[in-house]
Amino acid sequence: MRQLLLALFLFLGFTTYAQPTTWNYVFPLTDLNGIMDVATGPDGNTYATGRFTGSLQLGSTLLTSAQPGPCLYIAKLSPSGQLLRLTKLEGATDVLPRSIAVDQTGNTYVTGSFSGTLTYNRGQQTTSLLATPANGTVFLLKCSSTGSVSWVRQADGSASGAYRHCQGTAVAVDKAGNSYISGEASGANIRFGALALGAHSRDGFLASYDRQGQLRWARVLTHLSTAFGTSKAGGVAVDEAGNAYLSGHSYSGWALDGIVLPLPVDTDYLARFDTRQGQLRWARSTPGNGGGQVIATDKKGDVYIGGTFAGTAALGRFTLTSAGDADGYVARYGPDGTAEWAMALGGVNYDVVSSLAVDQKTRKVFVTGMMNYTSQATNQSFLVTLGASGQLQRTELVGGPGTSSCGQLAIDAQANVYSFGVFTGNCSFGPVALSTTATQGYFGRFGRSLPGPTNAVTSHLDALVAAEISVFPVPAQQQFTVRLAGPDQARQAVLYDHQGHIVAERTIEPTSVLTEVGFDTTALPDGLYVLRLVSSQATTTRLVTVQH
Repeated sequence: MRQLLLALFLFLGFTTYAQPTTWNYVFPLTDLNGIMDVATGPDGNTYATGRFTGSLQLGSTLLTSAQPGPCLYIAKLSPSGQLLRLTKLEGATDVLPRSIAVDQTGNTYVTGSFSGTLTYNRGQQTTSLLATPANGTVFLLKCSSTGSVSWVRQADGSASGAYRHCQGTAVAVDKAGNSYISGEASGANIRFGALALGAHSRDGFLASYDRQGQLRWARVLTHLSTAFGTSKAGGVAVDEAGNAYLSGHSYSGWALDGIVLPLPVDTDYLARFDTRQGQLRWARSTPGNGGGQVIATDKKGDVYIGGTFAGTAALGRFTLTSAGDADGYVARYGPDGTAEWAMALGGVNYDVVSSLAVDQKTRKVFVTGMMNYTSQATNQSFLVTLGASGQLQRTELVGGPGTSSCGQLAIDAQANVYSFGVFTGNCSFGPVALSTTATQGYFGRFGRSLPGPTNAVTSHLDALVAAEISVFPVPAQQQFTVRLAGPDQARQAVLYDHQGHIVAERTIEPTSVLTEVGFDTTALPDGLYVLRLVSSQATTTRLVTVQH
């Protein structure tokens, strides 16, 4: 196993490829919750969900909300990162989408938690069943392929009892359009519509709805310890044979359907359910202490899980040993719960696997997360490719000296990877360089080159790249200058603050020579601003940091 760990880092410098792939684009996000999950659809497009308050710069588009409070959005993006469609649910007291899935006809499903009232479809509203803002309600919504919200469903733990917070953590959908959500349920009486499942505290659940939003079944795991026990559910995935797989984290173990899974303190689990009635078929303990959305299935019915472990960990007949601090791992299990292979990923510092996806054609596994974390802030986002038998094929690290860590990823039919995360300082995503003085989000595509002008990877794929737009100095103190060159110059420059309010505007007369326009920032508070440049043909944006 030591040799496998060493091979991970040897591949950083010496692997070559017949068909080069790289970061095609990466753009920063002005909100750390700007993207919470991403999925790809059968149409080759990407679907993202997240939240913002006031405004969010998403690539070359500025998203705004007409109502106060957090806004949940669902965005349909082209392979080049351009916004094709946007759906907004506005005005909640609080809302946090956690996971998104896409079915075969382009409908999207999002789960998470919310409180207050969500407004959508030009006036339709859904109000949380719980009146207390501090206690979240599980939601599952379906959005049609045209962008309208088809239905919203809720689950909660009732308005009384300790630890009442409930949340959805992951969603999956099968070929028939049935959706499956996992999460955490707490309260005096857990309710999924008319179905009441009694009192639970910090217990995991798995529930299924049909395409019309009618509840098919719901199951809640019962933890074994009455004092501090948990059975939180993390990821969910479904296969073509009618199985649903649930990953999660438990303290002391849990029981369901006559199956008892006794576990040591703080470890993860993997369970298989029949999708017809939600019957538990088997459960296995797995290494780790997180139980996130790190789960996927392939066309043969195998299930893949990922997590983090320290020391020695057993997965069936396989034993993994961390190289130093905690390491990430990926393992594949057969439909009967037998471990088929396991692979440790990491080095001497703290490493985390946060997401994985499986190429259904080749059974290659794409894994992302964070490597090299230390108290001196040295962490880096990584992307690892494993072969069908678990062998290491490729590793990509985001370069420094800044720090980065990746959240979730998704792959399309050509195995191009779409992922998001956070970064601080100066980071290089292959040929794409990003810089920020404060921690920001990012979203990017790693894969084969895109056709046409999208090969200009540092441009955010804007149509105004050829105009040679530059902004200086960065960060701005008392002022900054926008310089434009070329025949297709911007006609208007608008500066927005982080709430989406206009703080300055300039009109630019198009010429065939170099043009400069200045912005006075003396009276502006320190922070991140969005500069929007509009021409007769296109719109592009730049992020501007003001620091006095």
